[in-house]
Order: sequence, then structure tokens, then C-alpha cells
Amino acid sequence: MGSILYTELRKEDQLMKILKYIALVSILLLFPVYGDTSLLGSLRISLIEGDVQVITEETGEWVPASINMPLVDGDRIWVPEGGRTELQLREGSFLRLDENSALDILTVEKDSFQFYLTEGRSYINYKGLRGSLFQIDTPVSSIRAYERSNFKIDVTREGYTDISVYSGSVYAENRDGRTRIDVGKTLSLREGAYAELSPLPPPDEWERWNRERDRRFVERRPPSGYLPNELQPYSGDFEENGRWVSTRDYGYVWTPTVIVFVGWAPYKIGRWVWIHGDYVWVSYEPWGWIPYHYGRWAFVPSIGWCWVPPPKGAVYWGPGYVGWVYTPTYVSWVPLAPKEIYYGHGYYGPHSVNITQINITHIDVHKVVYKNVHVNNAVTVIHHDTFVK
Repeated sequence: MGSILYTELRKEDQLMKILKYIALVSILLLFPVYGDTSLLGSLRISLIEGDVQVITEETGEWVPASINMPLVDGDRIWVPEGGRTELQLREGSFLRLDENSALDILTVEKDSFQFYLTEGRSYINYKGLRGSLFQIDTPVSSIRAYERSNFKIDVTREGYTDISVYSGSVYAENRDGRTRIDVGKTLSLREGAYAELSPLPPPDEWERWNRERDRRFVERRPPSGYLPNELQPYSGDFEENGRWVSTRDYGYVWTPTVIVFVGWAPYKIGRWVWIHGDYVWVSYEPWGWIPYHYGRWAFVPSIGWCWVPPPKGAVYWGPGYVGWVYTPTYVSWVPLAPKEIYYGHGYYGPHSVNITQINITHIDVHKVVYKNVHVNNAVTVIHHDTFVK
């Protein structure tokens, strides 16, 4: 996994001249492998408590998980004692894991998600959009939800499974058949024993914690006039960490008020992670999912840095909307302003160019000038050796 912690280096005059232009041929050298990142925006880590661990195809070993880290097929999560984590699905559903829980991500598709809970406790708040499917397998059962529902799954180290439903209904299937579990019921499954249906037990601390998390999302009033419908499930990130401001050039924009310091600029606090053949920005900021993977950033003198949402009907997830500059010595990037072209390996909506489908020599790269390059501290420059490590 390629990673870069936030680093500030002195920018010499010669480097600043280079940073005014994008060298597209160098992007081909920087990203030699072409991967499919179209589903990377479907699942992210939205909360971490404790030393949560993750293993991916790129890491090959257990490493600390990060907030806003995208997850894909084959990734695995371990929540040790004293820890908890929350995963957010694109359409607004949540899957939470308690301490001593192990989860494998089996399938992440446009309208379906499949997981495997090896052991531990999970809680699911499923939105149940039409035509979607949510499935969690355990050692003795497969649990599926087709409609809006809230439910909990407990798996012991022996593989025993309890499914408790708090709203809606889910289906559990094992070698003995299929059982529907309605609201207010718990189904207990044991290997080699009959399934037992009973009333819900009294709420414990884990259930109360999840209900409080759910309540926070229900009580939020989404700024529907500012965000496209596709991004409404993430409206809470904007409400809790910034404010919406009307501007003459861009309409309503969002500016952060949390973890912002003098000299702050977008794409500074986090790292680039190599995932499925592309570098993806993983922000350490609690709100840093949508603003770094959708839309563009602009600097308004009277306000400061502002995130400009994508237009309705043109909402595309991207690895990180920046302009890259790559020289034999340095790697640098600058946030793209509205309507500036993003050059990447794939189609990421209007004002993007898929460089795998064009003749790179037919573009006059010296005419590409980035507006934000003139903003103080907007450009991040690090040594090439640091980047590749």
C-alpha cells in the first residue's frame, strides 16, 4: 500500500514554475497499473474506536484501519477488545461491529452487499432501497434483508448465531430451511439443533449505543437544497463539521470549521493509498469522505477554502480530484477548481479525461494551468522517494 503522511516541504522558485503545468506523460509513469475503481465509493469506514485492524490485497497483513478508508471485496476487519467501528454504505445504511468481532467483505456491488461475520457482534441499520440486498453469512446461517430494517447478529466463537430484529424483518437460512424473523423476535441457531424463536432480550449497553447512533442520524435535517440527492446520506458530515455559504460564482458552497488551522488547504491531512491500481486519497478529517471524492475545491477570499458540490445529475466518485505533477525528484498535487479537467484512469464525470482511451501526445500539456496553484499552501510537494515508500 503506497502511503504518504502529511508533509510540508519548502517550495523553490524552480519547482513552483513546474507546478503551474501538468505533465500528463508523467501520470502514466506514476500510475502504471490500470484498475477498476468504480465501486470504491460504495463502502467506507465512518467511525473507529480503539485499535481496529484491516487487511487488504495491497497490505497483505494486518494494519491499523483509518477513518474514511474505502473497503472492497476481499478486505477483512478485526475489532479487538475495547474497540468498535462503523461502516457506511453508499445508500446510507450502516454496519457496526463491537469488540472482539471479525468481518470479511465478500461482495460489494451496486445494489447488493455480502459479508461474513466469523465471530463477534454486529448491528445493521439497513435502508432497504428498492431492488437492493443486504446479506451477512455466519458459520451456521445466512441472513438476508430486502427491506428497511434494524437488526443485530451475535456469533460466538463456537459459531452459534443469534439474530435479533428491532424493526422490519429479515430471513435466516441454514441447512434446515428458511425462517422469517419479524420485529421483536430473536432467532437462536445452533449447529445440529432446532432453531428457537423467542422475544427480544432486555437491551444491553451495545444495543443502547447503537440506538443512540441511529437517533443522531434520524434527528438530522439534511440540507436538501445544497447537496445532490445521491449525496444526501452523508449530509450529517457537513452539518456537524462546517457551514454552507452562498457565493456569487458557485452558488451554495460548504466550508469546514473543524480541524482547520492557519495555512490549511484541502488534501493535506491524510495519505494516498494504492487500491485496485490507483492512488486513492484517505483523509484523516472526520468529514473527509465526500469533499475529497466528489466535486471540486475553490478559494474565495472572503470565505477561504470552499467545497463546491457536483451538479445534480453529474455525481461521480473519484480517487481524489487533484492535478498531479511528477518529476524525477518530486511528486506534487494541487486541488482542482470547478470545471478544471481531472486526468485519470477511468471516466469520472464531466470535466474528466480518461487517459487510457486517448492519444496522450495529442494534448498540449503546457496550456493546462491550475487556478489553485496561486493560493498560499495549496500545493503539496514531497520527495519522490518518500512517495513511493
